Amino acid sequence: MKAIVFGASGFIGGHVVEQLHLAGHEVTAALRSTSNVTFLESLGVNVIRIDYSNRTAIENVIRGHEVVYNCTADAKLNTQISLDAEVEIKLTRTLVEAATEQGASKFIQLSTVVIYDFRRDEPIDESYISEPEFLIQRLGIERERIVQEVGKRAGIRTTILRPASTIGARDISSFFARMLAAHKLDRYPMIGGGSTKVSLVDTRDIGRAMVWLGTHQQQEDDHGIYLLKGFDTTWFELKKEIDRATGRIAATINVPADLTDEQMTSYNVSPFALKTFTTNRIWDDSKIRKLGFNTKYSLTDSVETALCGLQ
Repeated sequence: MKAIVFGASGFIGGHVVEQLHLAGHEVTAALRSTSNVTFLESLGVNVIRIDYSNRTAIENVIRGHEVVYNCTADAKLNTQISLDAEVEIKLTRTLVEAATEQGASKFIQLSTVVIYDFRRDEPIDESYISEPEFLIQRLGIERERIVQEVGKRAGIRTTILRPASTIGARDISSFFARMLAAHKLDRYPMIGGGSTKVSLVDTRDIGRAMVWLGTHQQQEDDHGIYLLKGFDTTWFELKKEIDRATGRIAATINVPADLTDEQMTSYNVSPFALKTFTTNRIWDDSKIRKLGFNTKYSLTDSVETALCGLQ
């Protein structure tokens, strides 16, 4: 398979490139001129810097590739969100259209479980219809809609992967990086005793799943959306695993589960984060598993690998 990955310098995008390379596929890593390419160059893959605002440049770099992966993400989403976002919406539309025009056979979009609402405590599968409460959820749903709508109109097979929150090497900004930083400062947040259940996944398994989706022969009646998780745990068990891996038991900040708005400000906890820590977020990824893909890495594997990558 000859594949191109947009957003290749990102945390997950880099793992997608790495797993494509390890699987023996010919891969091009496409990224902005300001991106760090040290890791990608160490793999020996084809690295191309590109101006994402230049439609012609995008078309030229896609030409000759069979599968196009979109792993782009806007780092500014932590502070400002727009349903007309340059990266999540406008660039995604351009990439799907360009992939079709240049003869690619498949477009694979990295999405997120953030799109799911907090109305349900039980396991959720791909058939669940989310009723978004937060703008970040609406943006993720809109991005998926763009991919499917443009793909259907243009005639290219589109696939969407919704991975659980991830733990892995080379992480500098994900939820786990923040939890680890809090652990080092003896300020690990424990909301409601940490008993809430959560599905997580090793970033290597996300990369492996993206590779698998690139070669999988999707059935005509398959809508092309797949959930992915590696393991289920609790926030308390995650702390215990970090304690074990680091060799120290960090102190916690015990936060009540029923915070008022004033208390959320005091504890520096957002409404979205509070619901994430107090609502069971368990995903049912039996669809992709029944089709033949299985994850490899456990919670212990993931935490140890992430810690080694930061040393």
